[in-house]
Amino acid sequence: MPTLKVFFPGRRYGIDRSFLYYLDKYIDGDSIYLEYDVKRYTQEVVSLEENIESAYKLAFEKLKNVDFKNYTEVIFIAKSIGTAVAGKIRESLKLTNLRCIMLTPINETIPYLKQTDFIITSFDDPYIDAKKLKENENRFPFLSIYKNIGHSLEYKNNLKGTIDFLYENLELALNYLDTAYKDILEE
Repeated sequence: MPTLKVFFPGRRYGIDRSFLYYLDKYIDGDSIYLEYDVKRYTQEVVSLEENIESAYKLAFEKLKNVDFKNYTEVIFIAKSIGTAVAGKIRESLKLTNLRCIMLTPINETIPYLKQTDFIITSFDDPYIDAKKLKENENRFPFLSIYKNIGHSLEYKNNLKGTIDFLYENLELALNYLDTAYKDILEE
C-alpha cells in the first residue's frame, strides 16, 4: 500500500512554494492538495480565526470520506494556518497513526501539536509565541526554532542563507520521515 501525503497550505504559502513543493517531489506516494477560500490578497479584513474555520470546513469536506486505512502511511504537511487546520482534522477524524510536518505553526495550532510532530518555527515569527514552545521543548523532540527567519521561512535579503536553510530543513524532514519518527512509534 502506498503513502498518502495531504498538503495544508498557508494563506499566502501555496503548494507551489519551496518547502511544500519539494516535500511533495521527494516523498513518494499519492497526494491530496487542499485549497481554501481564504482572503489572501484583499483589503477586506477577515480574522485569522475566520480563515481557519473556513479552511477547516473545506478541508473536512474533502477529507471526511478518504479511506486512510488504504495507506501504509499518512503524512500531513502543513504551513501556517494549515497547521491549525491539520491539527483540527487529525482530532476530528480521530487519526492516530500519521506523521505531521508543521511548518511555522501559529498560536492556534499549539493545542493540537503532538510529540511526534516535526516542527519548524522562529523566534521572529509574529504568529506564534515561540518562547512558549521553547519552554516545553522536551515535549517536542522534533522541534527546531530559528532566529532571523521570517514566517515565510526566508531570510530577509539573504538568498544563499534561505536556500541553505531550505536544504538543511528538507534534509531534516526527510530524515524524520525515514528514521526518527519510527523510533518513537515503536516505544
